Amino acid sequence: MTVYAEYYFLENVFMNYLIIITTCSLLNLKVNKYRVWIASILGGLYSMIYFAQNLLFLYNIYFKIIFVFLIVGVAFIYKGVKEYLRTLLTFYFVNIFLSGSIFFIIYFTGIDHMTISLIILVGFVSSRFLSNYHKVFKGIGVLKDTKQTISVQIEDKTIQCTALLDTGNLLKDPLSKDPVIIINVKKLEDILPEELIYIDYSNMDHKKADHIVNKLSLNILKRFRIIPYKVVGSEKNLIVGLKADNLDINGNKRSNIILGLSNFSKDSEYDAIVNPNIF
Repeated sequence: MTVYAEYYFLENVFMNYLIIITTCSLLNLKVNKYRVWIASILGGLYSMIYFAQNLLFLYNIYFKIIFVFLIVGVAFIYKGVKEYLRTLLTFYFVNIFLSGSIFFIIYFTGIDHMTISLIILVGFVSSRFLSNYHKVFKGIGVLKDTKQTISVQIEDKTIQCTALLDTGNLLKDPLSKDPVIIINVKKLEDILPEELIYIDYSNMDHKKADHIVNKLSLNILKRFRIIPYKVVGSEKNLIVGLKADNLDINGNKRSNIILGLSNFSKDSEYDAIVNPNIF
């Protein structure tokens, strides 16, 4: 069987890219596209040892482990040894899962050699399956009850409230793609000016948004977001929100969260509506 070096290189670059991106998705890590592509290309270059007979000793298990440590160090942004090891183990798991998917197809179809396009297709489908399966089931696991107590931090203020799990809340900031949690504006009494607590947020427009902006302090203004959304059968609407430092649910923390401001009824049993795919 003839193996073309350029195709083999591209195949490994794209597979490394899929593995890294999937790992980021599973761990909610911020993606740095330059680091991801550099690590993917390094993985592709390492695979070219296959064509250099005098360098095949670099393919032994010890060098492979060292190289994986290097790839993880280059590709991901992490804090501390614990997070690095967690990322490393997840990277190994994703690698095994995607490789296993390809061997599964080969075994059950009897294909002797898969084309690069088919390998990338299988890898992509496996990557999407793993990411979506993980999001849905982890969301169910973390938020298995209808209501959960959550903690939200903005600067030195910590807000605790009862949140309702709503699978229909799929709002995201269109620019950053950060998920939006709808929160009762009255929970932000220590953060927003009193005047803004009693505004009607249900019919938000740009004029109201401008009024809110003019009332915010500079340190809160930098967190201000406007999120457009559309409900079936209606025109486009707006939600104004604030970017939080982090969200904590049962010890599971997530940064890059937008708090969409809303008015909740006095007899409401909850103060926030949580997107189940935040983790």
